[in-house]
Amino acid sequence: MNDRESLRAKTFRALEVGLAGRGPIRLIHAFIILLILANVAAVVLESYPPYANRFGKAFWIFELVSVAIFSLEYALRLWCIVEAPRYRSVSPMRARLRYMWSPVALVDLLAILPFYLGFLFKADLRFLRVLRLLRLLKLGHYFPGIDVFLYVLRVQLPALAAASLVMVVLILFSACLMFMLEGSAQPDAFGTVGSAIWWAVVTLTTVGYGDITPVTTLGKALGTVIMLLGVGTVALPAAMLAGRFSEEIQARRGQLETLIARYIGDGQLDAEEQEEIRRLGRDLGMPEEAVDQIVAGQRARAGRVINCPHCGRGFSSPA
Repeated sequence: MNDRESLRAKTFRALEVGLAGRGPIRLIHAFIILLILANVAAVVLESYPPYANRFGKAFWIFELVSVAIFSLEYALRLWCIVEAPRYRSVSPMRARLRYMWSPVALVDLLAILPFYLGFLFKADLRFLRVLRLLRLLKLGHYFPGIDVFLYVLRVQLPALAAASLVMVVLILFSACLMFMLEGSAQPDAFGTVGSAIWWAVVTLTTVGYGDITPVTTLGKALGTVIMLLGVGTVALPAAMLAGRFSEEIQARRGQLETLIARYIGDGQLDAEEQEEIRRLGRDLGMPEEAVDQIVAGQRARAGRVINCPHCGRGFSSPA
């Protein structure tokens, strides 16, 4: 491996490790996270005319510096992405093209695109300011647990779609019933099924703005039933996601422990095996210290394995 490739590999590892890294690498990633949050704060403050008028130049300089840093980060990720294991089987150019169209790369591009669009096109500054809020999505680089959550969403999509269908049916059914019961008493609020849908939505979602309430006895009784149904219906998707998310975290942690146990079966870990373990740990959002503790624990377990002096078979000694 030549020096150029070695530098590229080191850059890739430094960018991928995120907050799980150590020393200067962790400080750099922490600085970028603070810069992202500061950009969001700047967008909010800039919307106030007194701040915009008084600190307009400072906001512009801060935006310029931020875009320069984010652009450099995007360029570095694009340059070193060929070191990713999933792209090693293709040419560097094809690897970079595939990465450019990945969701994470598109997020990085959207983080800097509004600045350059302001020079190329005459656009509403308020629209560009809103686009700058997309920089919040860059935090996905530094909180790997988001990937697990997105995976859970994708896996649970059929169940969530079924729960959403039930919610839509309940909303329409409730709106129709309330139209029949309250339409004559409150024609402005329940005169049509369409207008009654607003009440059904805020009631089933337990928001309850209180701007529209039933006045008839049957309407109040129906409202009580719908509110009780809404508590369970709205809580169902959240419970499904929470349970599946916990299961996925435990499953991935189990995969990590199994992988470590397999790798240390020969008594040592080579550089490639250590990198694979750290990568899986980063996917779980675990710092390197926590991964090292798991490795130490697996080594301790492996150390309790002894061989029978007669048959040579290995078995675990008592703890």
